[in-house]
Amino acid sequence: MRSLRGKLVTLAGVVALLAAPAVAGALGGFQGPLFGLGTAPNGDLLVADASTGIITVKNDSIVRTISRPGVTDVSAIGSGTFWVTTGAGADPTADTGQGLWRVSNGGSRLIVNLFAFEEAVNPDGHIPGHDVPDSNPFDVQSLGGGAALVVDAGGNDLLHVNNRGQVKVLAVFPDEVVSTQNIKDLADCPPDSMDFPCFLPEMMPAEAVPTSVAIGPDGWYYVGELKGFPGPTGESRIWKVAPNATGADCPNPRCVLVFDGGFTSIIDLAFGPDGNLYVAELDEASWAAVEIFGTPVGGTINSCDLSSKMCVEVATDIIELTAITFGKDGSLWATRNAVSGVFGPAEVFEID
Repeated sequence: MRSLRGKLVTLAGVVALLAAPAVAGALGGFQGPLFGLGTAPNGDLLVADASTGIITVKNDSIVRTISRPGVTDVSAIGSGTFWVTTGAGADPTADTGQGLWRVSNGGSRLIVNLFAFEEAVNPDGHIPGHDVPDSNPFDVQSLGGGAALVVDAGGNDLLHVNNRGQVKVLAVFPDEVVSTQNIKDLADCPPDSMDFPCFLPEMMPAEAVPTSVAIGPDGWYYVGELKGFPGPTGESRIWKVAPNATGADCPNPRCVLVFDGGFTSIIDLAFGPDGNLYVAELDEASWAAVEIFGTPVGGTINSCDLSSKMCVEVATDIIELTAITFGKDGSLWATRNAVSGVFGPAEVFEID
């Protein structure tokens, strides 16, 4: 079932349409898909557009585009220097350009080929069914000019990569047995049907598919799961990983659960100026509603107080929500219509 897990974390089958003019209050002009947002130290908004590259927005206008097709995320080192990840193409089990790049002054340099690392090490290969190397770097978090954190959604791991290309596995995230009812409901399965996906057992293992990493006020690294096939609801977990972790098979004292589920298809995390953890869910009906059936109901941004473990909805009904970031002034920005272009132009907009 490895090839059937969360298709969102590959670029296969994604429609990249030229964006129409943005509606009032939103930024447009993107080709899409949009998989990542960031904020530069000078307040510029950074957009990872997989069809184009890194787009810099200042005062609501696009001021610079750095070509890097296949980009999945960007994290600033300085105002003009960034860490950038490029993800998998149609086949995450092949080398299609998965890597970590350093972009500076309009030029880019490959720091490490992350498919080659996955092929050589395969950190989750000891988990049953994970014997085939699978790499899709999906999120990056700067640790300054010397290193970055990379979440590999295909490899189910969190990596520390220094500026010389040396890779250290911090944590490996496990499968979880989940219900198949959501995907059967999405398919409107009739009783006793043997069509796909109706014939699936009631429960089956799903890969973690980590898609996001954010550094907490406590210095730990917080990681959110998309949760792979069969795309269950309410099963996406959030972990926190100690900065000094080494090859940690989660859970253990260096990789602990913060939320044992309760979210659906987490696609991004960010800490706000209030110290809360903001959690972006791609779609309340799961990634399967977006990627397999084309029937999204909309995603949600949640604000979570980690001391009380209480979360409140900040915004919901956001179609194809893929990324969030906080501006230098504390404003919260998000993407919408970010994957297919079917439901409108890909946009970046401010949450009121």
